[in-house]
Amino acid sequence: MADPPVLEAVDLTRLYPDGTGVRGVRLRVYAGEIAALVGPNGAGKTTLLEALAGRPPQPGRVRLLGTGHDRRRAFLKRLAYLPEARALPPFLAGRTAARLAEDLWQQPGLYPRFLQEAARLGLAEADLDRPARVLSQGTREKLALALVFSREARLYLLDEPEAHLDPIVRNVLENRLDELRAAGKAVLFATHDVYLAARLADRILLVKNGRVRPAGTKDPEAILAVLTGGKEDERDPGPSA
Repeated sequence: MADPPVLEAVDLTRLYPDGTGVRGVRLRVYAGEIAALVGPNGAGKTTLLEALAGRPPQPGRVRLLGTGHDRRRAFLKRLAYLPEARALPPFLAGRTAARLAEDLWQQPGLYPRFLQEAARLGLAEADLDRPARVLSQGTREKLALALVFSREARLYLLDEPEAHLDPIVRNVLENRLDELRAAGKAVLFATHDVYLAARLADRILLVKNGRVRPAGTKDPEAILAVLTGGKEDERDPGPSA
C-alpha cells in the first residue's frame, strides 16, 4: 500500500468578491517530495497557499497527516509557512523574533537552529540585532527564511522563497530544500521561475485561471508554452495532482 500523503486538499476553493481566486483544487504532497506551483501573476498561487495554511478557513477539505483546519493547534504544529507578506514588524530584530517564535510555537531548540540557519544564509551577527526597518529587502528575506527553516515541521509551504535573493543565497536555498526532501519532509513552493521549479521539484503543478493541474512535464519551455498559450485544459485533474 502506498504511503498516505502528508498534505491532501480536496475541492478547496477560495474566491474573492470579484470572482478571482482558486476553485475545486485537489492535490497531494508526499513525504520526501518537493512540489512546485508555477503560474503567472494573479493566477492564484498565493491564494492557494493561504487557503492550504487555513487563512481563513475555506470551503473544501485540507488534511495535514490526517489533521484538518478544525484542529488548528495540531495542524499548525506540523506546518512551517512562508507567506507572501512576511516582513517582520519594523521595530523587531531577528534575534528577538526567533526567541519569541521558540516560545510561541513551543519548539525547544528553535533559537539555536535559527542561528545556524542565519549563518548559513550569510547573515552577519549584527544583522540579527538590528530592527527590521533598517535592513535591506534581501536581508529581511534571509531572516524570514532562517525563521521558517528553524521550525521543525512535516510540511513546508513556501511562497516565492527565492524572492530578492542574490545568486549565492539562492544556491544555499536550493541546497536547503534538497536537504528537507532527503529528511523526508514535504515541500510545496510557489514560484514564477520555471527553471528553478524544473531543477528542484519532483512534480510541477500549473496554476492558471484559478485552476490547478499537473504539468505532466519538467521541461521549462513546454511549461511556458502552456502558460502563455490559450485557455488551459480545465478537465478535473483528479485527487492526485
